[in-house]
Amino acid sequence: MPDDRTDPDPAATEFLDRLIRILNKAAAIERQPVDIGHGTLLYPSEVHLIDVAGRYPDEGVSELATRLGITKGAVSQAAKKLEEKGYLERVRREGDGKAVLLRLTERGREAFAWHRAYHAAVNRGIAAEVARLDHDDIEHLMAFLARMEEMLDACPAVRAEVIRQFRMADIV
Repeated sequence: MPDDRTDPDPAATEFLDRLIRILNKAAAIERQPVDIGHGTLLYPSEVHLIDVAGRYPDEGVSELATRLGITKGAVSQAAKKLEEKGYLERVRREGDGKAVLLRLTERGREAFAWHRAYHAAVNRGIAAEVARLDHDDIEHLMAFLARMEEMLDACPAVRAEVIRQFRMADIV
């Protein structure tokens, strides 16, 4: 089996360990449904759809799917569940019988307001930390985050290549 590992820098290892821990905590939060007081559990994917539908009421399902980074089918499934729960309704865009818009109901507007307030409270601490950074540090951080996003986007291809190499080493 190929072993392309080199001795990692201890600081890089510590950084990656912390980053993984942060990502795992974020993922755990994203799996927890919430009841904002209606007696109905809303799953994070549903709350995110409520959020983008509230922020972009004139965009159709395709545009909302792009914003969320998910398929149109996933948006349609979540929209159906939210419609059944009374949080939104699907309507045809005027003049375009094909495009479907998602309109928040009163209950949906309450969930949207809750989500905005929740993020405002959570993001206050992050914003305060960013405000302490100087312009160059922010630019470096943004460049790092962009590169990290690119690396995460490449993960499926990297995974497939490492599997291919792993299998080739077992054959040889």
